[in-house]
Amino acid sequence: PHHCIKLIVSRGVGGRGYTPPETVNPTEIVSVHAIPSHYAKWQQAGICLKTSSIRLGLQPLLAGMKHLNRLEQVLIKSHPLPQGFDDWLVNDIEDNVIESSMANVFFIKGNRVITPALAQCGVAGVMREQVMIALLEQNMNIECLPVGAERLIEFDSA
Repeated sequence: PHHCIKLIVSRGVGGRGYTPPETVNPTEIVSVHAIPSHYAKWQQAGICLKTSSIRLGLQPLLAGMKHLNRLEQVLIKSHPLPQGFDDWLVNDIEDNVIESSMANVFFIKGNRVITPALAQCGVAGVMREQVMIALLEQNMNIECLPVGAERLIEFDSA
């Protein structure tokens, strides 16, 4: 069985308010989790996504970064998926496709691979970078572009 490691690093326990203490004592949390058994099926068959009605706000200072203040993701994951869907597709408030509730997304059109630009919001996951490197090594054309939700019908696959 395969496992994954989750690492959380924070600035530690603070007092009241948002200002960090003068002396920071970082907190590290490491946990190991089994990779869900249904991931193998998803890799073979693909998944069905349903667009979430909850949109991501724009905050370029945090765009691309995975941080512990992902309250929009908490809201998205708190809504049960309709029957037959595996995950939520998440747009920003300008109706650009950004990610799924737990992964980055890629779209294929001919010999081009497009992944949403994450300059305003979203998480640039560690596997996103690995997929991009693997695609470049296979001489694929990969672009990071804004992907308006209305453009999804243009792609050959996702």
